[in-house]
Amino acid sequence: MKRDLGNEKISVLLLDQSVPAILSMLVAAIYNLVDRMFIGRINSLGLTAIGITMPFQIVQMAFVLLIGVGGSTLISIKYGEGKIKSAENILINSFIFFIITELLVTILCLIFINPIFSLLGVSNNVYGLAKDYIVVMLLGGIPGLTGYCLNNTVRSLGFSRNAMTYVLLSSVLNIILDAIFIFIFGWGVKGAAIATVISQTLVTIFVLGFFIKSKGVPIKLRLNNLKVDFRVVKEVFSNGLPSFYMQVVGTVVGILLNRFIISYGGDYHLASITIISSIGLFFSMFYYGVSQGAQPIIGYNFGAGKIERSIKTVYLTLIFITFISILFMIVLELFPEFLVKFFTKDSGLIKLTVYNIKIYLLGLPFIGIHSISTTYFISIKKPRISSLLNILKFGGIIIPLLYILPNFFGINGVYISNALSDTISGIIAFVLLYIQLKNTRKEQNTL
Repeated sequence: MKRDLGNEKISVLLLDQSVPAILSMLVAAIYNLVDRMFIGRINSLGLTAIGITMPFQIVQMAFVLLIGVGGSTLISIKYGEGKIKSAENILINSFIFFIITELLVTILCLIFINPIFSLLGVSNNVYGLAKDYIVVMLLGGIPGLTGYCLNNTVRSLGFSRNAMTYVLLSSVLNIILDAIFIFIFGWGVKGAAIATVISQTLVTIFVLGFFIKSKGVPIKLRLNNLKVDFRVVKEVFSNGLPSFYMQVVGTVVGILLNRFIISYGGDYHLASITIISSIGLFFSMFYYGVSQGAQPIIGYNFGAGKIERSIKTVYLTLIFITFISILFMIVLELFPEFLVKFFTKDSGLIKLTVYNIKIYLLGLPFIGIHSISTTYFISIKKPRISSLLNILKFGGIIIPLLYILPNFFGINGVYISNALSDTISGIIAFVLLYIQLKNTRKEQNTL
């Protein structure tokens, strides 16, 4: 159902747009978990193969975010301005250049697959499984990920329920095909990859149908009206860079963080941090979902010149995120053991993780503040500030802390580094957001 982003009550719009975004993330997380459970049941080396080839998929998804987020935020602004042809031009250029970038990624990765495997340390025992899995995922990049890229635009136009439905149906299909290909056909990790590509392609079919044939959709994908515009592509890339940095830099820091944990704490602490990260990611999904829900409202009203509505959306989102944060912190303080027991029955690991989680996730509330701040800056075409904030959060602050604090506090210094990084980056984001909102209001009052 199409929502009136420029006139409906903001609180109703925010709830309507946020809930489907949150559910989409949760469903995707569940199907990833089930996928790994199926693989783990037949071959533990299969899990290693999937895990060690993750950098390939991270690069693929980085371009999904670069073009998907960059294009969708610009489209929501043009939609608010009433410039439908400009929005459609952005959509078709995003579509074409996503295919080009994914094609280049696929070709380069397939050509240099052996050197990359050597760099990643793929052993002879895992080599065959890893290659079976990642070759299918690479070849399925264009048909499978195009829909995920353009699904950002479906959401940014206010059709968040459609975007959620596409992901939900894809996830259900993936689980069914996983069971068939892995257990009945005996295809192993290759079967898991084929199931993933087929289910992802379903999203592409749905999304292309949405933009080509669906009635009531304001922005259409008109393939017969293609006009390559490198200025548009440059703007899309520029607006999508914050999300690109978040994906790539965050992954590098994750690898570095694991090395520090192993160095100062060993494998037991690595198991602990895996549990904590999973719990933290679950909580963070709510923040990111709310921010995704706010983006089309902010972008549309900014483009429509309804600046006060876009600012009010930010304030309501901050209030909502603060409320959620308080609930999350109460749960973490009062019931940490209950959460940890979902992942392990090892009493020693439970005790260690219950202690660590309160340190590592101390900055959890500031993740939400950072998320809506970066979303706002992207939505008003200030991607450089958003890029700066993402670089600070996902690397600029935590990397120097990791080289300093563990020298004084040992393994606890690693956990403190993460908490401080989340907190400091969140505070910086809030200060910059406050200054921007104040200046925007001043500019609006002088008109």
